[in-house]
Amino acid sequence: MNVKKATFKQIGTMVATSTLLASCSTLTAPFKDADPRWADFKSWTRLTDTHVSTGNPTGFLGGVHMGLEGYREVYVNDIGRDALLGNAPYNLPAGTVVVKEQFASKEDWEAGRKPAHTISVKVAASDELSKDNWIWADSYKGTAGESAFCAGCHSIAAKSDFVFTTGDFQRSLD
Repeated sequence: MNVKKATFKQIGTMVATSTLLASCSTLTAPFKDADPRWADFKSWTRLTDTHVSTGNPTGFLGGVHMGLEGYREVYVNDIGRDALLGNAPYNLPAGTVVVKEQFASKEDWEAGRKPAHTISVKVAASDELSKDNWIWADSYKGTAGESAFCAGCHSIAAKSDFVFTTGDFQRSLD
């Protein structure tokens, strides 16, 4: 009887250990590197260099991107920089990556503490502006893919190729 109990205990321990290991293997984001398309975003052009984004300047923010109290910095890679800093009409080149770094408060922003990140990647060039030309990631180490949620909100900015922080928008804040 003791041998049976010991065997059941060993089997139970192995099942629990296997379940735990399998569960941990799905939590890859903390252990993987950032996508190379945006890993070095801090070296890119900061679109919010003259006007830090806070509050709800577009009127469409709601509770996303740290909401009304949040502070946001927006960066663009070299591929999309000139087009995004230019004037409308906007049709960004494929390969454009926009990273939004978000902080919960002014204090966190000033300290560079606990930022969250959302990333927009233009994957296809087209004469027609379309949400289908974009994929999104919801964190620095996240995987970019189609997102009905992101596309839904960004469709408000469809005329500026699904990007809110354009050169025209930044100049309107002067």
